[in-house]
Amino acid sequence: MGRLITVSIDCRNEAARQTFEEVVSRRRDYLITRGEGTGTADMLLLELDEFRPQKTFDHVRELLHSSPHLEVFLTASRTDPQLLLETFRAGVKEFLPQPLTLKDVEPALVRFEGRLMGRASSSETKSGRVVSVIGARGGVGVSTVATNLATSVQQAQLQDSVVLVDLDTHGSDLGLFLDLHPAQGLKHLSKDISRLDETIVRSTLVTHSSRLHLLASGYDGFDEVEPTAGSSMRVIGLLRSMHRHVFVDCGHVLEPAVKEALDCSDEVIIVTTLSLPAIRRTKRLLEAFGAAHYPAGKVLIVVNRYSNDQKELLVETENMLGVRMAGLIPNDYETASEALHHGKPLTMMAPKTAIGQWYTRESQQLIADGAAGNKAAGRKPSNAASFLSRYLPSLGFEAKGKPSAV
Repeated sequence: MGRLITVSIDCRNEAARQTFEEVVSRRRDYLITRGEGTGTADMLLLELDEFRPQKTFDHVRELLHSSPHLEVFLTASRTDPQLLLETFRAGVKEFLPQPLTLKDVEPALVRFEGRLMGRASSSETKSGRVVSVIGARGGVGVSTVATNLATSVQQAQLQDSVVLVDLDTHGSDLGLFLDLHPAQGLKHLSKDISRLDETIVRSTLVTHSSRLHLLASGYDGFDEVEPTAGSSMRVIGLLRSMHRHVFVDCGHVLEPAVKEALDCSDEVIIVTTLSLPAIRRTKRLLEAFGAAHYPAGKVLIVVNRYSNDQKELLVETENMLGVRMAGLIPNDYETASEALHHGKPLTMMAPKTAIGQWYTRESQQLIADGAAGNKAAGRKPSNAASFLSRYLPSLGFEAKGKPSAV
C-alpha cells in the first residue's frame, strides 16, 4: 500500500474480534490501534447493538460527520434485508455477518484497499513527494547530502514547504548541521502512533532560518527502545500531507524503520563514494531494492567527494554496477566540515564554492530527474578488463561484471 493503515475495533464478540485481528495482522501495512482512536483511524470494525440498532446507526453518522475519511465495517449476527438497507444508508461500507470467516473478511479488505488507493490517486497532486537518502556505508556523508539537498530545494522554492526527517536511530545529529536544538523528535512521536495527527506532528517540528522544517530523531544510539513498527510510515504519511517535499535521512543501516521509509518513498538516493568498501555496499543495496521490486527510476545513486582524477574509476564502477550515476558531488571535505562546525548549510556558508554551487545547481534537477526516471537508465556492463576486476571476488561480482547473487 505504501502507507500505514490504522484500524480501530469496537466489538464485544470476542470470536469476531479475534478473527478480524488475525486476518488484519497478516497484512504488513496495517496497525490495530488500542482503545477507540477513531479520530485518526482509517477503518473501524463496529459491532451492531442488536437491541438498539438505531443507536448504532446514529453513532455511525456522528463518526462519519467528524471523520469523513473513516470507513466503518459493521458486524452483526442479524442479516435481514431491512437491517442491511439501514446499514448502508448510515454510511457503512462493509457488512460482515457473524460468525466472521476468512472468506468474508479478506474480500472486504481488498475492496477497502481499492477504495483507499482510489482516494490516494485522486489527491496525488496535493500530496508531497518523499525522497529518502541512504548511505552505502557509514562515513560517506549521507547526512551532509540529505541536509543540503533539503535546504537547497527550500531556498529555491520558498513558496513550498520542505521538511527534513532524521531517521538515523544510531546517533545522528542533523540538528548540528542546522544549528537547531529540538527537544523532541521521532522517538517521542512513536510512543503512541495510534493517536498521531498533523497537530501533534507539527508541534514536534523546529524551523530553520531558511524556512526548512526539521523532525529530529530523538535517538542517541544508546537507546534500547526501537521505533514502534509502523511509526516511520505513519509519520511520513502525515508529513507528506503537510509538506510539498519530504526528505528523509535514513543513515546507513537497513533496519525495519528505514525499510518502511524506503518502501513509501517516491525516490531513494544512495550516497556512495568510489572506494571499494562503498562500491561493495552499493551493490548490496541495489540487490536488496531489486528484491523489493522497487519500480524503475525510484533508486538513484550519487557519488560524494568526487574528484576529476576518478573519471576512469567512475566509468568502471558504472559498468560493474550496470547503472549510471545520477550525480557527482565535488570533493571539498574541508568546506563541508567547516559548514558543519558553524551549523550552516553549504549553500548559505559557502555558496560560491564548487560544492555549494553543485547543490544550488543540481539538487532540483536531481529530484526532477528522479520524478521522471530520466537518470535511472541502465548501462550494460563492460567485458573489458579493469582496475576493479582484480577485486571482483571480494566485491561479490562475477568475472564479466554481472552482479552475483548474495
